[in-house]
This record gives sequence, C-alpha cells and structure tokens, in this order.
Amino acid sequence: MITINELLKIAAVVLLIALPLLILIRWFFKHNLKLKELELANSTYKELIPTRLQAYERLAILLERISPETIVIRENKQGLSSLQFQKQLLQIIRQEFEHNFAMQIYLPAKTWDAIIKARDEVVKLINTSAAETQANAPSMELSRIILEKGINDTNFYIKKAKEVLKKDIQLYYFD
Repeated sequence: MITINELLKIAAVVLLIALPLLILIRWFFKHNLKLKELELANSTYKELIPTRLQAYERLAILLERISPETIVIRENKQGLSSLQFQKQLLQIIRQEFEHNFAMQIYLPAKTWDAIIKARDEVVKLINTSAAETQANAPSMELSRIILEKGINDTNFYIKKAKEVLKKDIQLYYFD
C-alpha cells in the first residue's frame, strides 16, 4: 500500500515534470498565434501598399487636371459663352472629384482636407472670375481672367496639396 509520503513524492515529481511542460506548451501556442497574426498583418499590408500608392497617384493626377492652367486650356472650345464655360468647368471638376472620391479612405485626414481645399479654391476662382465677365461674353474672356487670377492664389493650394501627397508617400512608404 502507498503511503501519503510516497504519494506526495510522486505528486511532486509529476508536478515538477508537468508544470514546465505546461508552461512550454502554453508559450508555444501563444508564440504560434502571434506569428500567425503577424503573417496575416504582413500579407494584408503588402496587398494594401499598391492600392494606397495608386490612390496617391490618382489624386496627384486629379490635382493636375483641375489646376487652372490645365483645365482652362484643355476644356476651352470655340463658340462657348462665359456662362457655358463656367458651367462646363464646374461640371468637369465635380466629375473628376466624384471619380476619385473613394480614394480618401487610403489617405490621412489632413491630406484629404488639403485636396478638398485645393478643389474649393479652384471652384471659387472660376466663380469669382465668371462674376467679372458678362454671361454672354466669349469663353476666352473667362479663360483669361481665370489664368490671370489663378496663377498665384489657387496654384498655391494645388501645390500645397501636391506637397502633402508627396510628404505622405515619403513618410509612409520610403522611410
């Protein structure tokens, strides 16, 4: 028959063997779980980088397409009145912006705000320039005013938004 003393000795030996083994098994499972989580995060990150960079590219193109010089030169057609040209420019800006609206989910809020500010400044420039022309004046008159007024103020916001995009890319992807 086994005495209590012998039973305690056996229990102590089992405990001395089982406890480190349980700790080791627990550590192994935790470590394995962390590795799996890191692998998942890494693969998600690798898939997200090209999409984010594409968003930055598309928004840089958007800023270029709505800049006063580009949009006025690209969209001015013979035979348009100042009012028609104003409406056409505003519609194109709206379409360009709506086409790229979803890209905001890939950007920090301050970057998206800079893009919104640039767009708003271009719209403001077009509207204030149109207010200085007759509605039935030729579109060339509106183009001239937009280009004269937009060279300094509006281009500042376009350039600033482009700089913010570049800084984001440098900060998040190349450092």
